[in-house]
Amino acid sequence: MGSVVLRDVTKSFGTVGVIKSVSVEIADGEFAVLVGPSGCGKSTLLRMVAGLEEVTSGEVILDGAPITHVAPKDRDIAMVFQNYALYPHFTVEANMGYALKLAGMKKDEIKRIVHATAASLGLADYLHRYPKELSGGQRQRVATGRAIVRNPKVFLFDEPLSNLDAKLRVQMRSEIRELQRRLGVTTIYVTHDQIEAMTMADKIVVLRGGVVEQVGAPLELYDRPANTFVATFIGSPAMNLLPGAVEGDTLRLFPDFALPLPQGIARSPKMTLGLRPDHIAAFATETPGSFAAEVISLEATGSETMLFVQRDDHRLTVVTKERLALAPGAKVWLRPDALQAHFFTDDGLNARETR
Repeated sequence: MGSVVLRDVTKSFGTVGVIKSVSVEIADGEFAVLVGPSGCGKSTLLRMVAGLEEVTSGEVILDGAPITHVAPKDRDIAMVFQNYALYPHFTVEANMGYALKLAGMKKDEIKRIVHATAASLGLADYLHRYPKELSGGQRQRVATGRAIVRNPKVFLFDEPLSNLDAKLRVQMRSEIRELQRRLGVTTIYVTHDQIEAMTMADKIVVLRGGVVEQVGAPLELYDRPANTFVATFIGSPAMNLLPGAVEGDTLRLFPDFALPLPQGIARSPKMTLGLRPDHIAAFATETPGSFAAEVISLEATGSETMLFVQRDDHRLTVVTKERLALAPGAKVWLRPDALQAHFFTDDGLNARETR
């Protein structure tokens, strides 16, 4: 078992609060991702789980037992760092087996475990090489293998793919996720990349300024963001936000355009409309239910086109599969999909969730 519970955990450096009363439950075998912008406290939170940072207040609980004041080496937790932290003068085999050696395990048993793990990670032919002779992806596999051989209750990953190129990142995140599924080990993974979070996680914890903004499954956060911060952070390209004023049963966005408000949602005098880029239809000619905007630029990828447009002081991103004959400076008409629209009250909360 490897369930992890954070209960009202805080962390302060002097008078500066970095983590502010965070409470999260991660079930045994779950892949949880801590995500948020740089400086939001996600790596600090991970280090507190590992015991590398002291907890100012609150509790860290592993399998029902408090480990808040337990030494890192006694927590039965293995961590993979951003820079891999491999010993440069050790071979791959020595790096992977070092923790087992320190634990007093017999050489033959260490060799058996290391060789079996290396084979599962595609490292069998590299056991006698040194870190400097490996690619970034291979070093990442060695660091992961070093964690696996310990057979811990929990894996911790601190932005392990940030030093890799884009293509290798895609490959390695798939490998890490498949490995975690196969081993069934509870995993807490830190990244600032929301696409990594969406594609890897069972559960996402969105942090901002040391505070948990929302916890849930990837599609839950995508479909029902709790507030405008989560709405724009989760999803790529980001959700468009358009401020408006409530007039009766409509939200007035522009002098010539208003959108009906759904029944039963919370309302405030000022509200914000949220639209995913693929929930806006684009037309080269005026169409009922649309408003006009100007094309600033566009990116055609073949399967779809991304339009960057402007209406008054507002910029929007639109993704369409239509191959429109448009150029920068041209007028385009945009029709929101009202059924897919999100509405936020003047305090930034999802109006559907706060009613």
